[in-house]
Amino acid sequence: MKQLYPLLILFALSLFFLAPNPAAALLVPESAEIPYQINHSNRIVIGTINGIDVHYDHTIIIITVEEWLYNSLPTETIKVRTETGRNVWTEDQAEFTLNESVLLMLRDEEPDKQLFSVSVGFPGKHPVSDRDAIIEELKVQEKWQDEKQTENETNKTGTAGEQPVDSNSPPDPESTPFTGILWVVVAVFGAFVCAGKKK
Repeated sequence: MKQLYPLLILFALSLFFLAPNPAAALLVPESAEIPYQINHSNRIVIGTINGIDVHYDHTIIIITVEEWLYNSLPTETIKVRTETGRNVWTEDQAEFTLNESVLLMLRDEEPDKQLFSVSVGFPGKHPVSDRDAIIEELKVQEKWQDEKQTENETNKTGTAGEQPVDSNSPPDPESTPFTGILWVVVAVFGAFVCAGKKK
């Protein structure tokens, strides 16, 4: 029975490591503020939902672009991926309905394939009526391009208004060290090795 206790403790610790970090799933209070959202977005767009393609663990939203407010691309249609699907629901993701007009704060996923995600979760989705407030904040942050400049640049090939990466850019989750299932397995294996050596 005494040998069973260390195994139970290791099993409990492995479950603890496998559980998602609850703090990582929470939104920071500042995420509801427009300045924070702009600083954590690569692009801002107004569009209409044309299609919703639901998969097992994610959904692809097809949007017809009506206007780019920040960092425009020369495309009329974009796709937005949410981490909510047929069998998976994520609490902080934006929800969409067909033919809905929206203003979205976007983060680049694969811009060459016109694939984006909503930055800062559901607070990054706005009604179109927020357009003027967002333009005012873009002007305050000196990120606003007038409509003629944006229109001219989107007619060129390439990306209009590409912004350099700065300290306000959202961190790349793939660059965060020691995260993911591989490191959890390594930690559990290391715990078993240490427990075996103590015997």
